[in-house]
Amino acid sequence: MRVAVTALVAMIGVLSTGACTQQPDTAESGTTRTSSPVVTPPRDPVGKAVQAAEPVKDRLLLDNPLYRSGQVTAVSCSLPTARLANRQAMIRYASAFVACLDRAWGPVIARAGFDFVRPSAVYSSPAGTQTDCAVMDKEYYGLYCSSNHGIYFNWPEYIVEGASQEDTRASVQWLIAHEYGHHVQELTGILDQYHERYSSARGPAQQADKSRSEMQAHCFAAAFFGANRDTLRIRGERLDHNGHPGYDRHADDSANFDRWLRQAFKARGPSGCNTWAAPAGSVTGV
Repeated sequence: MRVAVTALVAMIGVLSTGACTQQPDTAESGTTRTSSPVVTPPRDPVGKAVQAAEPVKDRLLLDNPLYRSGQVTAVSCSLPTARLANRQAMIRYASAFVACLDRAWGPVIARAGFDFVRPSAVYSSPAGTQTDCAVMDKEYYGLYCSSNHGIYFNWPEYIVEGASQEDTRASVQWLIAHEYGHHVQELTGILDQYHERYSSARGPAQQADKSRSEMQAHCFAAAFFGANRDTLRIRGERLDHNGHPGYDRHADDSANFDRWLRQAFKARGPSGCNTWAAPAGSVTGV
């Protein structure tokens, strides 16, 4: 998944505000501050440890009260049952899922001492759409824009011939939970400090920060799924994959990804997601 944040564009050089998500392989199963989308494949492995990353010293990254705010709330989720085969059904389903995430994350944000603000909306954003922070790239599945707290959804990419509705729903849930993870970062000051580091970093240091941000958003998603595994009936293969549908947890290059997901899923909260205190080599593979 690519993450475009309040104005960093890794790889495509856009001045914007947001967090983008590149197509995952799970679909079938005053002062003007600039930022750019930080690119994060949901499951495409990076593989190599980043060298010479800058030390992380920012307080809201390393010692954010969010990490001590307890577990994500287990909530009831009333999700549409209509077949996910068109724009209306996709946006309706994604919006209903955001409402579940609101109820689950709201108390956590408040306990951490921050104001909780709901995302503005889930916007229909096929490839080529101009969002509030960037043009939706054909390789993106979704985009979070911190400028308007919007989640932009490239829904046509989820209509895959032969894919079951169960797999499609699981993949939409994962995408939205990941983008919501960037919203959590935004509300708690993490995204802002990440943008500042990213805009001044170069080369390996930028890559390390991007990996930490993306892995943390994945991690927050896994924490939500861990707390709501019963509500969302996460079982079987998806349970084995810590809430994330359709990746091979036993692949050599998925060890970091799997470890963060397992840790968060078990903790059921953000305590297991301080990627900023971890060595750079432990956050590759997102």
